Amino acid sequence: YPVLSGMTPTAGGVVFFGDVDGNFYALNAATGEKLWGEHIGGGIGGGVITYAVDGKQKVAVAAGFTSPMWPTKITTAKVVVLGLDDAALKKGFQ
Repeated sequence: YPVLSGMTPTAGGVVFFGDVDGNFYALNAATGEKLWGEHIGGGIGGGVITYAVDGKQKVAVAAGFTSPMWPTKITTAKVVVLGLDDAALKKGFQ
């Protein structure tokens, strides 16, 4: 699926982005290796932000992108906020 979303790199060497089918990914910035991916529902065509709350990384992305030019599923728009648990941080997924 086409990638129309923003691509957000982090200081920890991870890049986040999504596609118009609603798949959201985290890649190793240096190697391109897929670290994580999940269908979060609704096409992703906007920005991706990352921020910290109480020392824990959060990633927010807008899902629900629709356009007559792209074959996207019609769904309700939403903002999805993802966070990493302590186990993921200890494995170096920062």
